[in-house]
Amino acid sequence: MDTSSNSFLQRYLKIVSQKNSILCVGLDPALPSQRSKFTMKDDDRLAFMKTVIKDVAPHASAIKMNRQFLIGLTADEIRSLNILIHQNDMLSIIDHKLSDIDTSNESAIFWFKEEGFDAFTFSPFGVNIEQAALLAHQKNLGIIVLTILSNPEAIFYKITHLEENPIYLYIAERCRKAKVDGFWIGNAEHIDSKDVGRIRERIGDDVIAMVPLYGKQHIIVKSAIFHYNTKSMITVSGQIIYSEDIVGKAEEYKLLLNRFRTEMDQRRTT
Repeated sequence: MDTSSNSFLQRYLKIVSQKNSILCVGLDPALPSQRSKFTMKDDDRLAFMKTVIKDVAPHASAIKMNRQFLIGLTADEIRSLNILIHQNDMLSIIDHKLSDIDTSNESAIFWFKEEGFDAFTFSPFGVNIEQAALLAHQKNLGIIVLTILSNPEAIFYKITHLEENPIYLYIAERCRKAKVDGFWIGNAEHIDSKDVGRIRERIGDDVIAMVPLYGKQHIIVKSAIFHYNTKSMITVSGQIIYSEDIVGKAEEYKLLLNRFRTEMDQRRTT
């Protein structure tokens, strides 16, 4: 991974230090006609997203937007969101889960940069992690590689092996060679706290550990914080963005994560 002062990791660490926050807000706006609950009150996604960005800014270090929730927005509209994110001293990640042949990846990465993102998520289905990382770093973009997702079917990545390793650890080893900027690990019953440590053994310390926080499932989150401290990035989405008090809810999660950080600091020293 790029450890220069302008790398994605170093920029993230600087913001974490300034805001004392490892919170990343998932900005995934759903229309009222899209589903029955956890939706916006109207169809104006752009206004909704800009309000959320400004409301969470005092308490968040990053914003993650899932590509599936941006479909229909123009590049200029997405760029305006990223300008606002940067004006409020946060980094922006496009959760695209990119996974294609190299020429197609190159085109996508070009557009990530044009849209104003700082990093993107990458799904290693094509196993071309090294080339994707090279293309990302040529554009000064961070690349965060999925190791294992939260959906139950993703247990496949633990029970199936490649070169004597479970697939998720094989991916982690390839990530070290590719010098990626971070990895994503899900938060579910088929994932345990030791998995974060196993990934760390393969991928190393100079990466961001990105983990979603769901409800009261805190074991994987605490494990990421234990192993990666300020290099962990914990994502919270619907609980914040659909709250009646977005500012208060963002602060609540920031403080919760900081309590976890204190708890894990104490555990490291005992």
